[in-house]
Amino acid sequence: MTDINLGSPMTGWDVARLARNSVGNLPVVYVSGASSHEWPAQGVADSLMKSFAPVCLIEAIASLLRAGTR
Repeated sequence: MTDINLGSPMTGWDVARLARNSVGNLPVVYVSGASSHEWPAQGVADSLMKSFAPVCLIEAIASLLRAGTR
């Protein structure tokens, strides 16, 4: 799980890319309080918008586990 805006030169997109370079097709839950307009360009169909209920995070993780990878 990573926030998109990390407040540094590195973004959540960068973190996920680096993690996937090490682990392969690692499932990632992306979180953001900003607009989701750039998600499709990053290959992300959906993510969690802040503020979300804890059950939404559980559902997102369960969905990724059922799907294998995204």
